[in-house]
Amino acid sequence: MKNSRVTLSDLARSLDLSVCTVSKILNRSFDGFSYAPETIARVDAVAKKLAYRPNSHARSLRTRKSGLVGFILPTAQIALFGALTDRLEMELRKRGYQVVIAHSRNNAAAEVELIPEFVARSVDGLVWIPASRRVQPEKFGLPANFPVVILDRPGCTPAIPFVVTDNRESARGLAQRIYDSGHRCVEVINAPAGDRAMSERLLGIQDVFGQGVAVTDIANETEPARAATVNLCQGRNRPGLLFALSEPLAIGALSGLRDLDLRIPEDLSFAAFDDFPLASQWSPPVTVVRQNIEQLAATAADLVVRRIMQPRKRFPSVRIPASIEWRGSVATSGDAIHPKASRDRMPLPGQKLSSMQ
Repeated sequence: MKNSRVTLSDLARSLDLSVCTVSKILNRSFDGFSYAPETIARVDAVAKKLAYRPNSHARSLRTRKSGLVGFILPTAQIALFGALTDRLEMELRKRGYQVVIAHSRNNAAAEVELIPEFVARSVDGLVWIPASRRVQPEKFGLPANFPVVILDRPGCTPAIPFVVTDNRESARGLAQRIYDSGHRCVEVINAPAGDRAMSERLLGIQDVFGQGVAVTDIANETEPARAATVNLCQGRNRPGLLFALSEPLAIGALSGLRDLDLRIPEDLSFAAFDDFPLASQWSPPVTVVRQNIEQLAATAADLVVRRIMQPRKRFPSVRIPASIEWRGSVATSGDAIHPKASRDRMPLPGQKLSSMQ
């Protein structure tokens, strides 16, 4: 066996199991059958030991499955999406699938072309970060019950389950810690156009700060964020704390603060949603909400595979908790919070901030 390619029959004989049983376990196509976890683990271990490689062409003819999963995302240039792409590919490879990747450039018209092309190429399922706030599957040429999982975009359609960070709860957790540090108002740089995740993050901050939140809405890009930050922070009336709700907004805001020679946190505090490489390298390092990329990718991979195996079954959506990376960019001293700069944005007397929705 070591001198020639190991066949499925060879593998089944080594395991003292039927060819049908070994095939179903390796392909995870149980079709109503169940096998003991110990049997599945033994098959996987012996297949690895004997370096068994299935004939993908024969398998696709037999099972009518290509072993491919499509992944459509806006861009891999943003650190979060790049890390998700890397991790999702690794997770799907563990489950016996290869990934075909396409970038939409956040353009719904491009998705209208890409999705039918993926379906025509017989991908078994699709993981998708849509460009649109609302998605109607039939407009994208998706057949009924086609296995799709939406990633990082909550509530686009009730027809497709999603896997997202628990944006509101995560933002609320960081906002509460900022509030407990002595801050009573924040200026939020937000990009609301078609982005439910961003809206949820803003709600989490408003849950804590109530009317102490001022919002600047701009495009989710670095240059608009830089210009908005310069406009907000020049002069004496700059905010006590600036909160950017995405990686591009945070990078742009930091660039604007650098242009103004403002020090963090001596001149104002700064926080962001999404950890990104520059955040830990800035001086001082930036306080952020860190999304759990590993769990997001593993959950999306599991869900799309389960949908491939059971295309008619409805699966619930999943929200993944995030963590807080508390670093040096948020002042905890009352002297650095600038109470005069935002007096008009202070909560009303007696207002119960935690109850704001």
